[in-house]
Amino acid sequence: MVPIRYNVRSLLERLATTLMTVMGLGMVAMIFVILFGFIGGLKSTMLNASAARNWVLLSKGAPNETASFIPHDQIEIVRVRPEVAHDESGEPLVSPEIFAGVNISPDKHVRQFVLMRGVSPIAMRVHRNMRLVSGRWPIRGKGEWAIGQKVQARQPYLSIGSQFHFGRRNWTIVGVFDDDDSARESEIWTDYEDLLTDARNTHQDTNSLHLVLKPGMSAAFVEALKNDGRLKLDALTEREYYDSQTKVVDQLRSLGLIVALALGIGATFGGMNTMYTAVARREREIGVLRVLGFSRANILSCFVIESLLLGLAGGLAGVLLALVVAWAAGLNSRLLSVGSTFFSYRPTPVAIAAGLIAAAVIGMVGGLAPAGRAARIGVIESLREA
Repeated sequence: MVPIRYNVRSLLERLATTLMTVMGLGMVAMIFVILFGFIGGLKSTMLNASAARNWVLLSKGAPNETASFIPHDQIEIVRVRPEVAHDESGEPLVSPEIFAGVNISPDKHVRQFVLMRGVSPIAMRVHRNMRLVSGRWPIRGKGEWAIGQKVQARQPYLSIGSQFHFGRRNWTIVGVFDDDDSARESEIWTDYEDLLTDARNTHQDTNSLHLVLKPGMSAAFVEALKNDGRLKLDALTEREYYDSQTKVVDQLRSLGLIVALALGIGATFGGMNTMYTAVARREREIGVLRVLGFSRANILSCFVIESLLLGLAGGLAGVLLALVVAWAAGLNSRLLSVGSTFFSYRPTPVAIAAGLIAAAVIGMVGGLAPAGRAARIGVIESLREA
């Protein structure tokens, strides 16, 4: 096998064309790193809202919690199911929850909607990762809010003690909570009855049920829901539900891949041109290598490895460029939003690996045809051309 230092020396000898190819590959890698950084941040925020043995019940066919409406009589049927877990006091771990959208922007000309979730005290035992950062939880009948720390970070004027008019009354912020960096930190929480009576006047149905099942009872619970003609509900694990709410990720990924594909095609031809030029300039060297006993397979692998090194160099350049762009744009230090969900940009190992692999594959693909050309050059032909 031809030593790798031969490939490195060859790339350095034609430094200008090497750098141009590396930058083309680097642009592709940069898009992959930034794209997967966005996707990783949003998906992580959504899935952090799920917990083991927690389920979400929605009305039949509802795509999400806000489009679901569950009558009160169906809630009572679910509460007494034997598969449902109970707390220390014997209360079923079933949390009825309702929603409303609230515009929290102080500017009348700008709208910034946040999801407000009305819950009862049992919700704190169903959503077991909820913790107060400061203040306290809302008390029924007082018109109080607890806000997620991402809401406060995005809108600093929302602090404990401040008031906000919504619905029929002024509401007072009494607490700030966190939830392991989940989507719930993008919400405002208030008392179930307060939200139902003071802010909602179109219907009295609950939007969703969050509940905890006993260990090993999932299959039995799902089967019971299907067989009970009184219940018109869909049951999903919290992980399944929050994963289904990241469909925007698929759209974002598709858009990014289209852009990356266009750049990748250009980078492939750029790498191919670079390697064809290298083969043309090194025909005599190829002949000498054949005289020294290196086979056609050795020559082929030599140029494929050179293309791979070119791709990896482009990948590393793209990763560094993505980190610089993210720092310059402030992506690492501020909250981003999709709809009403706030999340952080995360250049995860998966994002970095995606950039490196994409650049390496494009570099290697661009070098296959030139490598085949190099392997087919005969000894006499190459020495005569020299």
